[in-house]
Amino acid sequence: MAKTDKSKEKPEPKVKAETVKPLEVEINFPSIMDLKQAIAMDADGNLIIGIQFKAKVDQFEVFRLVNLLKQPHGALYAVIGSPQSAMDFKFDAKQILFEIFQATERIEAGKSKKTKVLEEPKDQVPTAVKIHAVAFNHIPEEKDPYGVAIDYVGADGSGEVHTIAGRGKNPTDAVMAGVLKILPDGVKEPFEAMAALEKLEPSAEGYKLIRAIQVGSFDESETGKGESEQASRGE
Repeated sequence: MAKTDKSKEKPEPKVKAETVKPLEVEINFPSIMDLKQAIAMDADGNLIIGIQFKAKVDQFEVFRLVNLLKQPHGALYAVIGSPQSAMDFKFDAKQILFEIFQATERIEAGKSKKTKVLEEPKDQVPTAVKIHAVAFNHIPEEKDPYGVAIDYVGADGSGEVHTIAGRGKNPTDAVMAGVLKILPDGVKEPFEAMAALEKLEPSAEGYKLIRAIQVGSFDESETGKGESEQASRGE
């Protein structure tokens, strides 16, 4: 039997390993409603935000979302935007500063655009110096189910306790509707309201308002108290 010359045999082709390029997936909900957010601290002291929203069902996008969550995937990300807004911020973490962007003004036909001269900021003071008492309530059948009644000591120096109330679709809206009546006129956003409340004379009741804005909920004990004792005051 003739021996085969191994030197003349063709080497077996090597299987070339191929790397799989990950597929980018983006599920789009073009119109969301009833957007809610809650901010809290986790056990490690990190600031955590919870986002919840409603959207009209698009069965194809929902199917894609379920498919994405059921298979291995990388880090998820989300973008929330609006085609129109009055103001936005651009933060620069390195310089520790931010720019404020205002909505473009609409110029009427036939009128020339005049350059606005920014006025020097005026010292704005709150109407209150201390939060004296706070009562929350929740009336589901109301159009604005969440309410708050706030007793505060006025800044007029008389020491007299005054009362204001606020209602809203959620706890944050209710508290904001109330505290904006006693805080400086320039305060508009929740984070501004929390900062302004911290400047008042410290009180446990004041911290209840700050926490309600921060986490977007009322304490259960305070909710029960508000329903039984101060339902009429929160309307």
